[in-house]
Amino acid sequence: MACPRNLLVVFLWIYTAQRLDGAGLRVDQPRFLEVDSTGEATLQCNHSWDEKTELKLTILKERDSQVICIGRTNSSVHHVNSTELLHCQINRTSDSIYVTFYGFNSSLIDNFFCKIEKLYPPPYEGKQGNGTIMFISSKKNCKKCFQFVMFLIMGFLGFLTLSSMIYSIVLTLKICRVKKVVKKEEENSVYEQMAPSNGGEQSRRNTESATTLSRKY
Repeated sequence: MACPRNLLVVFLWIYTAQRLDGAGLRVDQPRFLEVDSTGEATLQCNHSWDEKTELKLTILKERDSQVICIGRTNSSVHHVNSTELLHCQINRTSDSIYVTFYGFNSSLIDNFFCKIEKLYPPPYEGKQGNGTIMFISSKKNCKKCFQFVMFLIMGFLGFLTLSSMIYSIVLTLKICRVKKVVKKEEENSVYEQMAPSNGGEQSRRNTESATTLSRKY
C-alpha cells in the first residue's frame, strides 16, 4: 500500500507542477506605466507570497511573445538576466517584485506581462498578470513648449513695456512743448494789452505838464 500511495503523491505533485495558473498565487500589475524621457521606468508586479518563497520572474512582451528579462529571487538573493532589448534590475519586498527597465524607447511601446512562478517550497505554481501598457512620456517636450511660450510672452510683455515708456516720454515732451507755447502766447497777449494803457498815461502826463507851463508864463 505504501508504494501506490507514494506514486499517487508523486502524480499529484507533477500535476500541480504543470499548472501555470495556480489558485494560491495572485499576480497583479498596473494597467498603464508611463516611461520618462530618459527611458527609465519601474514596473511593480504584486504577488501573494511572502519573502521566504523562491520566485522566478519573467517579463514578456505581448507583440511577439519575446522574453525581456528573467529573474530569480528569494529572501536574500536577486538575480536577473536581461536581453539585448532592455537592461533590467529587480528588487523585492514582502508582496511585490519591482522591475526597473533602462533604455526604453518608442519602438518598444507594447503590453508587458509579469509572469511569476513559485519554485520553492513545493508545490510549484505559476501565474501571469493581465499586462501593463508601457509608453513614452511627453512631459519633456511639453516642458520645452511651455518654456518657449513663456519666452514669447515675456518678450511680448517686455516690448509692450518699452513701447509704453517711449510713448510716455514722447507724450510728456509734447505736453511740455505745448504748455511752453501757450505760456508764451499768453505773455505776448498781456504785453499787447498793457501797451495802449501805458501810452495813454504818458499822454496824460504830457498834457498836465504843458498846462502847468502855460500857467507859469
